[in-house]
Amino acid sequence: MRVLITNDDGIEGPGLRALAEMARGRGHDVMVAAPWWDSSGASSSVTGVRSFGEVVTEHRAWPGWADGSVLAVDATPALIALIALRDRWGPHPDIVLSGINRGANTGRAILHSGTVGAAFTAYQHGCPALAVSLDVLDAAAADTHWDTASAVAGRLFDWMAPDPRRAVINCNVPNVPLERLLGVRSGRLDLIGTFQTSMTEQSGRSVPMTVTESGSRGGHTDTDLVKQGFASVTALVPVVEDTGIDFGPLVD
Repeated sequence: MRVLITNDDGIEGPGLRALAEMARGRGHDVMVAAPWWDSSGASSSVTGVRSFGEVVTEHRAWPGWADGSVLAVDATPALIALIALRDRWGPHPDIVLSGINRGANTGRAILHSGTVGAAFTAYQHGCPALAVSLDVLDAAAADTHWDTASAVAGRLFDWMAPDPRRAVINCNVPNVPLERLLGVRSGRLDLIGTFQTSMTEQSGRSVPMTVTESGSRGGHTDTDLVKQGFASVTALVPVVEDTGIDFGPLVD
């Protein structure tokens, strides 16, 4: 399979490398394209910096990776997915993997997530996608378990690969050693949930910010499951109309 790996934490994000190595280790044709900058909270924005009519890109060298297989792109993850699906960087992707994100992306707050936004964009253009997030705030902390999230992502990827159905799977993994993970469960979307963005201080310095607000749906939500020690998976169908609204006399 041709696999596109992207994220919203940026090209230097450690979770990006973990996800890419997982897919490459399974023998797939992997292309990595991620933002130059932290675009957390970018949602499905298709913003990019252009020079001479092209979105600005820069090749990055990763040890053991072929030249041209890793790109830093001056664009949001959704635009990166869109460009790749226009076959601008080689063969058409069969699947898009987005992450591994620093911090959970749960509940209806995933509307704001750049990680999930890339997956939504892939889906809208006919490509299945998997978004993966690790419930950790400090990506550089010594006890950050990217390997746990990568292992769960690998199980989901293996499940999707034989029949790459047109779907978006959102996965959130607790930051625990793999042997302490309680399992994988299907989670309902929390009423609000968690997402990451950035905030500009009065000094002009941009700082990362996590927004979390839980609701209650009378059962196990994706937020609840991660707090309990389970990896939560949720199948999403973005951008569908609500046929249950009756506009009455407003509509001829």
